[in-house]
Amino acid sequence: MKLLIKGGRIINPAKDFDAIGDILIENEKIIQIGSDINVTDAEVFPAVGLVVAPGFVDMHVHLREPGLEAKEDIASGTRAAAAGGITTIACMPNTKPVIDNAILVAGIAQRAQLEGVVHVKVIGALSKGQEGKELAEIGDMLLSGAVAISDDGHCVESAKLLKTGLEYTGMFDKAIISHAEDETLVNEGHMHEGAVSAMLGIKGRPSVAEDIAVARDIMLAEYTGSRIHIAHISSQGAVELVRQAKSRGIKVTAEVTPQHLALTDEVVADFDSAAKVNPPLRSNEHREALIAGLKDGTIDAIATDHAPHAFEEKDREFRFAPSGFAGLETSIGVVLSTLYHGGLFTLPEIVARMSANPARILGIEAGVLGEGKLADITIINPDLEWTVDSRKFYTRGKLTPFEGRQLKGKAVATIVKGKMIMQNGEVLE
Repeated sequence: MKLLIKGGRIINPAKDFDAIGDILIENEKIIQIGSDINVTDAEVFPAVGLVVAPGFVDMHVHLREPGLEAKEDIASGTRAAAAGGITTIACMPNTKPVIDNAILVAGIAQRAQLEGVVHVKVIGALSKGQEGKELAEIGDMLLSGAVAISDDGHCVESAKLLKTGLEYTGMFDKAIISHAEDETLVNEGHMHEGAVSAMLGIKGRPSVAEDIAVARDIMLAEYTGSRIHIAHISSQGAVELVRQAKSRGIKVTAEVTPQHLALTDEVVADFDSAAKVNPPLRSNEHREALIAGLKDGTIDAIATDHAPHAFEEKDREFRFAPSGFAGLETSIGVVLSTLYHGGLFTLPEIVARMSANPARILGIEAGVLGEGKLADITIINPDLEWTVDSRKFYTRGKLTPFEGRQLKGKAVATIVKGKMIMQNGEVLE
């Protein structure tokens, strides 16, 4: 069956293309991109007034499987991604057991093919059990299809371990994704250290903890010549460190989350555990630095750090609640509301940072529209106004700091390998 996407604004940053046109799909692939394509044997999707973009790539997702399925699993997580307009996700290894060997990498990939509705790429652990003591089977995992290596959820305290890991990943031209927070400074902290934490009497996590860790990671990347990627960057100092490192040609990239672009630590004032994340939501000067860094290319990508928890885990006193919340189904709305409708970014700039750029960092075939390529496509209504209602989420994690918020901009269709997976908010698989 052929599918013709008709009359949409095609934004394809990897090809520097932005024009009104049509896309014809057959047998999982794009067979023609052009203007005024007319065929008689195709189903037509009218896209006038909509943005037709390469399938969005979220390079930082916690699917929780294996072992933590009460929070999320591959079936629910990939459907949440589809509902949010995301066609490819990369899952982090902090599961039970930790994804720290080739068998688990291959097993997750195989299960994702059976249970998932979007593409799932696997990130392997840097250390065995993510204990930070002994290197995991990095080479075997990369040869088995892992797209990156990370101990995300934990800062790698041992510089020696990280240096050795970078030497291994450098052989494969793959990145280590770093959760950069000096543990000695953030231990027992629950939010950004600043005026709000002082007012609330909550022990804080100082921004300098991130700056110190990022500085060390950059120096090790420079020394080894390998690639380091800073996950969920959140501090003004860290942004400047990455900016300087890039100017010196060091192989460093960075991502920022929608929540760190849109929110500040002031949302914690009512002790809402849904707003508890690591690194924490920071004060407005940090938020503004993140937006500036994303604009000038210091920060390469937007990624959700989708980290769902069971309701009873988050429904606790703030300091006892775990960090993280579900972000896949709100990411496009939050980003468009904050950056596009806020007059800060163009649509092509946003599409690049949510499709082509994360695909490039991971080294995967995604994030670009082209004849002969897989038809992974995200279709967006940038002006659609909607209210966040977690009861309608496909993810198992129902808590979000955006609950009840009015957002502007939403994915209205998600196409994976030429097949309509989501349309008008309903996942069809």
